[in-house]
Amino acid sequence: MRLNNTRFSATAMIAVLFCTAIASATDTNAHTERPSGEYHVLRLELSEGLRFDDDVQSSQIVNLAFRDERLVNWWIIGHGWQAMHQQAESVSLTEKGVDGDLSLRSYDGRGRLQNTASLSFHIARKGDTFDGTVNVKVANGRKLAWEATSHGSFLKPTGTFDSAANWSSFAGPLGTLEASKDGPALVDDLAKSQPLWRSESHVPVSYGNAADDRYATRAAGCRSGGGSSSPVYADGVIYIGFYVPNRSVETDWSKIHESRRTVYSGEGFKKLVAERKLIDVEVKAIEDHWLPLADEVMVAMDARTGATLWRTTWPLRAYNLQTHKHRGTFGVPLVTAGKVFYPSFNNSLEVMDAKTGKPLWEFPKYNEPPQTKYWPKGPPSQSPLLIGDTVVWSIGDTTYGLAADTGEVRWENKTERYKNHSLREVKLGKREFVFVAGHHHGHPSTVRLIDPIDGKTMWSQKIGTLGIYEGHFANLLAVSGDKLVAYRYKSPPADPKTNKIDKTKITDHINAWRLTETGIEHLWEDGDLPPDEGPHLAIAGGVVYGVGQHLVRCLDLENGKVLGEITEGEFPHTEGQVGDAPRSNPLLMVAGDKLLLSPEGQHGNHGFVLFDSDPKKLTLLGDQQHKWVPPHASTTAYGRQPIVNPIVDGRMFLRGGNGIYCYDLRQEQ
Repeated sequence: MRLNNTRFSATAMIAVLFCTAIASATDTNAHTERPSGEYHVLRLELSEGLRFDDDVQSSQIVNLAFRDERLVNWWIIGHGWQAMHQQAESVSLTEKGVDGDLSLRSYDGRGRLQNTASLSFHIARKGDTFDGTVNVKVANGRKLAWEATSHGSFLKPTGTFDSAANWSSFAGPLGTLEASKDGPALVDDLAKSQPLWRSESHVPVSYGNAADDRYATRAAGCRSGGGSSSPVYADGVIYIGFYVPNRSVETDWSKIHESRRTVYSGEGFKKLVAERKLIDVEVKAIEDHWLPLADEVMVAMDARTGATLWRTTWPLRAYNLQTHKHRGTFGVPLVTAGKVFYPSFNNSLEVMDAKTGKPLWEFPKYNEPPQTKYWPKGPPSQSPLLIGDTVVWSIGDTTYGLAADTGEVRWENKTERYKNHSLREVKLGKREFVFVAGHHHGHPSTVRLIDPIDGKTMWSQKIGTLGIYEGHFANLLAVSGDKLVAYRYKSPPADPKTNKIDKTKITDHINAWRLTETGIEHLWEDGDLPPDEGPHLAIAGGVVYGVGQHLVRCLDLENGKVLGEITEGEFPHTEGQVGDAPRSNPLLMVAGDKLLLSPEGQHGNHGFVLFDSDPKKLTLLGDQQHKWVPPHASTTAYGRQPIVNPIVDGRMFLRGGNGIYCYDLRQEQ
């Protein structure tokens, strides 16, 4: 369906092609794209930036990224609009300067058009410095226009990274959501952090801010794509995985509920397009929402600039789940030994060369697209393991040991069939083992230790109901040294007449066990730490940081003793209000002497709170009333598993609503 004939620039068309992947092809072989041309980012300060009315006037930073003379990316710091996309552009960079127009459209949380804006650049160049004017026009019910002076220069790369620093899988270098040791001192106020870049590659918004069948028109503002993988870092490169709708397989409208079919197909959809005055790219985004299948995509980008290094597409590997809420697990790459091991949404492993993106192998081998009858829950664990030259991954009731170079099956270990497994590496003495924890709603969990050489079970034991009563394991456990730390819930007896339990009497506790080559020994259990949908924990310096509802509790890893707490009134708040205390799906990371808390990760408001990590202090740092909200389009992960934002050598990489963003948190920037 083509209902608008809006003219797109080469840049916009490339973006559309990236989002469609292999729109018209049926070839299912994985393929890699590598952009050419020198990548430059021009940072311009406008004397008067985008605004909504005549009363608010302030300067603003606009970044324009070019490959040679062609605009390939742009971002505006602190524009204040929830979602913004390019409609058209004719901006070019030459030896004389920057000229051309950039037309933008912004949307509310339901994908309704709120504002349009155009920026006409007339910038002269002298060497690497730029000066000139920008004519700005904004329409948001009434029209505003003004001329802003502008000056700027090319943005310098963030610089090299400490070779010892990394964050190559979901839970960080130690598997406990702690940044690499001996990192630089971080700012005491997150408002002083400096935005460095937005990725050249568009990255789809994650589930928390995505479209849903209930309001598929949101896709007009956020576009269609999927997955809530965290970015990871290794050897100066950021990697991110997601899926995009595949247009080679058409929507079967007979399988779509009639109430939605009448709105989003045929004459009903034509009427909707006319009423909302949707342009072509918005129409396609809404159409993409209903497609049955998707392509898995992995993007690698330069950690100093955000420039795309390569993009590898695995066609027709995923169910095209377009939803606001996803209660399963989503895969996060493991980057090590020169390879990227990515757990796809359909449970398989897709393996690429970390430097070139060349597809190497996948397991199981691709035979046909996934089923589309039922929503997938995603992979069983967030990231696979690599022990020696053996990759460890679980599918269904089997944990596999695979040859890292070829994907050949070296061993299989049959486990209890749980809805999801958590894989962790355990070092005991000089040996490394595979720890597998199974979790199934309402049933005791079984954990086991596997020898990675031959796949034999060292021991297997039930240890109670791990996780939380409703939901998946996600990041509710960690292994530190020879200790397993995990949430475990306790339920009251069921009513004999109804066979139901009183959910108000369920309690949640952090527990610790010692792991040995011969078994597992329970060490301690903390008191009730009530969660709000999804609790969380991190471990650093012998301290367990547990996050519950309106509470952070610090426990001694050795004996479970309470070392300190951050209670409701100690989080940023205005008088008489709860404020920014942990709620649904929080995230807490440790970086040196700082705790970085994202108190709420489900409902579209991405923000962070900073504390001193010393359990005896736990001092709130920075703004005492409000969390810090990064000045870009935010994103969240609605479900049990948060998006983790790696902190590497003092720089933090955030998955935003349209790309990866890099912020410098170092005190000396």
